[in-house]
Amino acid sequence: MTESPARPVAVSDGAEARRASRPSPRSFPWAVPPGATEEVIRVGRRRWYGGAVFALLWQVLELVAVWNDGRSLGAHVWSTLALAVLYAAYLFAPELMWRSGMRTRVLVLAGIATLAGLLLLVVGPLAVWTWLLVAALTGFVAERFWIAGVGILTVIAAQVAVAGSLGWDGAVSSGLLFAPVVTVSVGASMLFFGRQREAEDRLDVAQDELTRLAVVEERTRFSRDLHDVLGHSLTVVAMKSELAGRLVDVDPTRARAEMQDVERLAREALHGLRRAVSGYREADLDAELVSARAALAAAEVEADLPADGTAAGQDVRSLFAWVLREGVTNVLRHAAATRVRVTLTRTALTVEDDGTGPVPDAGTPPAEGGGNGLRGLRERADAVGATVTTGTSGLGGFLLRVERRGRR
Repeated sequence: MTESPARPVAVSDGAEARRASRPSPRSFPWAVPPGATEEVIRVGRRRWYGGAVFALLWQVLELVAVWNDGRSLGAHVWSTLALAVLYAAYLFAPELMWRSGMRTRVLVLAGIATLAGLLLLVVGPLAVWTWLLVAALTGFVAERFWIAGVGILTVIAAQVAVAGSLGWDGAVSSGLLFAPVVTVSVGASMLFFGRQREAEDRLDVAQDELTRLAVVEERTRFSRDLHDVLGHSLTVVAMKSELAGRLVDVDPTRARAEMQDVERLAREALHGLRRAVSGYREADLDAELVSARAALAAAEVEADLPADGTAAGQDVRSLFAWVLREGVTNVLRHAAATRVRVTLTRTALTVEDDGTGPVPDAGTPPAEGGGNGLRGLRERADAVGATVTTGTSGLGGFLLRVERRGRR
């Protein structure tokens, strides 16, 4: 079974860590990829020996056939010893493959095939049934399908050649004609499982990449939300604190009121930060209008704002709230404006000022002009099918506009 990827909330190195600790391929568990970790080798070793011992149990039929082929006792003993050598080599050959590259794996496989071929000199034609083990070992090079395919076809051709040397009657009576058929089945299974393993590995890589991209997206969202939550609030806090400092001697009552606003804004910023961390935060347009009016008044900027946000469409109210917050924050930070005008329709919101702050060329997308705040607005707008533009306002200062595409 393919492992489910972890939730993409950790660091981007998490995908790499999972690749390093991933167990051996599930569909073909013992064919450990070259250069695997010790943990992968340990899992592969346990699964290999369990399956290999089971496969060798079928070779009992080979031993029975050898001892009943009518030869002398000495021939039977030598044949049994030769078979035992092959079985031991087959059982422990993966120990030479697990930590090796493709060239070494092919050489080990070729060595086992040569040993199996030499059994013809000792065991006779019945040795072709041991060549099934060579076909099974091709699983270790199945990621090079042409190598595995050539190996399996070579085994089948050799079996057919041995059967043909006995003649039709001899091949039928000894049952050797069935050996190529069984080898085709075993070899096809190995190639199929190898391809399935490769597909699963590619899927794992794709899942790791999706996880990495999800982490990057989450980081971008979080940094954008932090900017939106804290940037505006801290700007207003700084301005109100400065105003309170100027008023503390001339108008203590108003200074006290300003500091109370500072406390309220700080608490709201903390609350917004907590909601941003939780990932469940939407801006409220009506609340942002009230906050903008208070912030502009504290900065002694004349504000022409809608009374509420009812004119905006329901699907863009949150976006408009973020744009309004960013626009007012930019006015307070950079514009040195004395007047701000906010125009609101069902599909568009425009923030204009008469300040002297930096004004990009008209129509310049925020990704090309502007800071993190404008880039964050563009990302939010793209998510709901809207566009954000900047330019020179009718008041002579900066213009920030967001509009829902395809609607009027």
